[in-house]
Amino acid sequence: MPPRRIKKPRRAGYFILLHEEILASPAYRDLTPAARSLLTEFQRIYRPTRNGHLSISVVNAARLIRVNKDTASKEFRSLAEHGFIILTRGEYWQERLAREWRLTFEPCNGREPTDDWKRWKPGQPVVTLPKKSRSQTRGQSRPNPRDSLSENKGQGLLSERFMDSLYQEKQ
Repeated sequence: MPPRRIKKPRRAGYFILLHEEILASPAYRDLTPAARSLLTEFQRIYRPTRNGHLSISVVNAARLIRVNKDTASKEFRSLAEHGFIILTRGEYWQERLAREWRLTFEPCNGREPTDDWKRWKPGQPVVTLPKKSRSQTRGQSRPNPRDSLSENKGQGLLSERFMDSLYQEKQ
């Protein structure tokens, strides 16, 4: 009697492919568990047409991997330094847009994967992102926004001409 075939359940949605070559690499082994979780989140949102435009904000990443936002920020830096992700577009915090990233082990725009993680060696990061910290701006005086707007020679909401017109309307 032939063995019975077991039906595989059909699952909705996509799946994540984990390559043994990546999992066994020294770069992956050096990552913290939080960085590995963040890499999995990048793989979760990856689609072949979206690589290079993968965007997860630091706050959203912190919520997804259940860590502090400072830890999440360090893990973005760690993934970039280990060569798993590359920054393709910086943040535009004025417009509330997060950075955009590219997975280096997946094809992007018809090009082969760059596999930058293979070049990583302990103590030698593949890419170094600029470190932003509050201590760099601590102690520096912040410019007064009203001063910069009033110097715009009649432009902006707080220009002298605008303020004069308001004052004249009230009289």
